[in-house]
Amino acid sequence: MSDHLAAGEAERFLRGELSRPKAKEVLRHLLERCEMCAERLGPLLPLILAPEKTGADAPVAAGNHYDAPIARALAAVLSRRPQPRKLEWTRVEQGLDLLRSTPRGLAGLSDDEAKDLRGWPFVEVLLQLSFEERYRNPEEMLRLALLAKTAAENLDPETYDALLIADHQARAWAELGNAHRVNDERGEAEAAFDIAEERLRQGTGNLLLLARVADLRASLLNDQNRLSDACELLSGVCELYRKVGDDHLAGRALVSKGIYTNYEGNPQEALRLLRQGRKLLDPERDPRLVLSATQSILEVMVQCGELREAAETLMESGLRQALAGEPLSLAKLRWVDGQIFAGLKKPARAETALREARAVFLAHNQGYNAALVGLDLADVWLERGKNAEVSELAAEMLATFRRLGIQREAVRALDDLNRAAQKKRATPRMVRHVSRFLKRLEREPQLRFVAL
Repeated sequence: MSDHLAAGEAERFLRGELSRPKAKEVLRHLLERCEMCAERLGPLLPLILAPEKTGADAPVAAGNHYDAPIARALAAVLSRRPQPRKLEWTRVEQGLDLLRSTPRGLAGLSDDEAKDLRGWPFVEVLLQLSFEERYRNPEEMLRLALLAKTAAENLDPETYDALLIADHQARAWAELGNAHRVNDERGEAEAAFDIAEERLRQGTGNLLLLARVADLRASLLNDQNRLSDACELLSGVCELYRKVGDDHLAGRALVSKGIYTNYEGNPQEALRLLRQGRKLLDPERDPRLVLSATQSILEVMVQCGELREAAETLMESGLRQALAGEPLSLAKLRWVDGQIFAGLKKPARAETALREARAVFLAHNQGYNAALVGLDLADVWLERGKNAEVSELAAEMLATFRRLGIQREAVRALDDLNRAAQKKRATPRMVRHVSRFLKRLEREPQLRFVAL
């Protein structure tokens, strides 16, 4: 849309007379940053919300595309204080360009350059840089998030409205919680999210911010193996994003929900959610997310027995080219190759693929993934009558787990398989039983191994 609402557009929006795509566009414009248009709508708020009513019976203009909760949240945003000015967003973009081009990062800025990044733009720059480090350097992600939280907590109340300060602090604490989560610091993550939600209650009621905080909290719930809670929260996140017109972020929520649904043991529903979510993703906004979603779809397709379709999808996806600089990601694709070949009864090609994937995981000290690939390889070998190779592999995996100090139940499972292999009693069914157990154990550390 243009920089500001056209004449009469505000009234038509509040009466619900705009088309759905146009209404979504206007709502996103208002919720994100436009002070001038927010001020223009201020006197028109009675059209969308009666001044003294805030309950479920608050009137909404006839035909409006947005339900009462959305109307009330929009009214809260417009009637309190608009989002940061466009000038400050320009400073954010300039700061990001500057820091990305400065080899020493923050330490390389001159005094004048650092002064230009003071206040809210500095918080936003730090948060965006932190998020960019999530795949490359989790420790740096956390360091930058901590700096952003400190900067948000020190915003000048003479410069920023108290409601907006609370919003910025909520965002900073939530992103810090996510950085703690990525660094496996779940207690610290939980505490940070609690503070983020407290700040949310003190802020403007911005729907996009509410959805973002809930989205990140769902990731922590997943890590805590509270899968039903995570999926329920993501359903609300998806609905919020759809209502404010951000299909890309709605798609991201659906992808996450699909992954968690698969963890719950429902691959068919997971595949439906993953495919639906990927269709909504915008490759220009987050190309890495599209690649990750496609990888997840491939893995679940294999689980669902869609082997030929998975092979075609992998061939047409361009994933190998896109992930050329990421050896672990390529190893995961090679693992999928091996599973597809095994399912299609091409054992020689399956063995080659699985050997290659396992070698990469071992080279990168990914002992657990190497063991899981090794179990797939053992399954292929047993089908081919290679009992001696299975015995040798089982002993090697058991020794690795003991050396790495991997938890007792995982060692028990591999020890059971190793004993059976030494006695030439290992079967494909036994191998698959151990493999399923190890995959569940990653998410449910309280599990106890029960031999077949």
